Amino acid sequence: MPQREPMKLFEAFTKNAPNMVFISMLLGAIAGICYSMLIPIILKSIGADNNLPTVDQSSALTMFEIKVSNPYFALLFLAICVIILIARTASQILLVRIATEITNRTRLNIYRRILKAPIDELDKLGSSRTLAVITGDVSQIVDGAGLFPGLLVNSVTLVGLLGFLLFLNTELFWVVILAIVFGGVTYQIPLYIGNHYFRKVRKHWDYLYESMLGLVYGTKELKLNKAKREAYYNEILSDAERLLRDDSLQAETIVRSARSYGDLVSFFVIGFVAFVYVNYNSISTETLIGVIMAMLYITGPITAIMNTVPQLLVAKVALGRVNEFIDLMSRENASEEIIRLPDWKTVRYSNLTYRYEGTNHSFQLGPIDMELAKGEIAFIVGGNGSGKSTLCKLIALHYPVHEGDIYFGNTRVDQSTLNSCREAISAIFTDFYLFDRLLGSINPDENSRIQELLNKLGLDKKVKIENGKFSTISLSDGQKKRLALLVEMLEDRDLYIFDEWAADQDPSFKIVFYKEILPELKARGKMVVVISHDDRFFDIADKIIVMDEGKIKKVQTKKQLEAVH
Repeated sequence: MPQREPMKLFEAFTKNAPNMVFISMLLGAIAGICYSMLIPIILKSIGADNNLPTVDQSSALTMFEIKVSNPYFALLFLAICVIILIARTASQILLVRIATEITNRTRLNIYRRILKAPIDELDKLGSSRTLAVITGDVSQIVDGAGLFPGLLVNSVTLVGLLGFLLFLNTELFWVVILAIVFGGVTYQIPLYIGNHYFRKVRKHWDYLYESMLGLVYGTKELKLNKAKREAYYNEILSDAERLLRDDSLQAETIVRSARSYGDLVSFFVIGFVAFVYVNYNSISTETLIGVIMAMLYITGPITAIMNTVPQLLVAKVALGRVNEFIDLMSRENASEEIIRLPDWKTVRYSNLTYRYEGTNHSFQLGPIDMELAKGEIAFIVGGNGSGKSTLCKLIALHYPVHEGDIYFGNTRVDQSTLNSCREAISAIFTDFYLFDRLLGSINPDENSRIQELLNKLGLDKKVKIENGKFSTISLSDGQKKRLALLVEMLEDRDLYIFDEWAADQDPSFKIVFYKEILPELKARGKMVVVISHDDRFFDIADKIIVMDEGKIKKVQTKKQLEAVH
């Protein structure tokens, strides 16, 4: 992959707007050609080179009380400068438009890719790495690809000036070519070393993002324990910053040293020509002036080209990280078409197996055989690490089963029906996210139903819903969960999953949840799955599924529970 990245970097910039990129680069090429014409015009106008046609120095034109020598060359010079101004400005404006558009499209494509990726793979990638790719790498790729038009301008300028040098003196032309080749080759050595450090810096950014997320989301815990707070600062935050600082300094030191060396390559050649070459070769003063002026002018494009390389290396590293991120994130091949499922009353889980792969510790859920029914409340219980949450994610069709089958009635869950079956499911997990508005097919005009739920959940004085948007989501954890419950109730799905929903609720709202919400869902013919440790409410369950070490240890029905009591 690394050897193809430069091509991919350019493709990343051109594939979405090839015509605009072509026009931008064409204008850049025109600007480069015009740049290379300025020195010959100046030399020709002042008669500094005998190889060029002579010019009548006495000709002059008075314009606006300003005497202008060689008016034709002056007008030509002015016209070329105007062309350079227009062409380069237009090229850069197009470039900004392209870069902005492609940044937007690239992020949208990654968003879409994330939405289509399996949940278990996203869990493995982690939020810190995902955010680093979206917020950092994409911009660096676009910034790097955006250097190509400027690189073309300087390259065309360099070629034009080298052509002028060839016209002036063939031997000096080859001296300059050899110097450029030597400088370019020796310039690559420190850049290769710097690229190694840039890759390390990019990995450190993932670590730093993860550390910052821990700081943002773990502040409440850190506030309660000074030793833990100091340890997190010194051992994690400071360590992440130190690693990033040290390798960033190494990379920048090497690259900037190489850049300074590259800046002086042209001056070394000028010094060689002015102080050494003239002692061994016959060269006229006029030609020497032309060569030195051309070499001074060449210095700018060479410097710009060499300074572009480190930025391209950063973009190359970023592109590699994005490609790696995308390669690790496969796409679900599930059909996007939502079909109406044939009527179903039960969901059967037959010989289900799921394995956590690529982790330091192995864990397998299953094989699982069970059946859930509409109008039934099923509690899933068990100790920590017993597989409760993993089973819930399989029930929610978030995790793909490695073996076994799931049937909604007589409809088997496969790639053609997966998304259609998901449309029947609503879930609130422990790591739920509360959006600031009602999304999708929820009807925000169900004011009476919304108000009823707000009252029941004790949110009527906290939250209002206007135009489908919540007036606030700055709520306590318990209130956020209750608002999430309101959203799920409005969705009116067939299968409800609650993962420790009542764990952080006040006793009064636990009663509302267990004694009012769950029975209401059951009465409406919904299938309800609850992970809970509230054994004093187990009496409302129609079925209790006991998990242990990734397997169903036993299933107790309501009749069996009543017989025990």
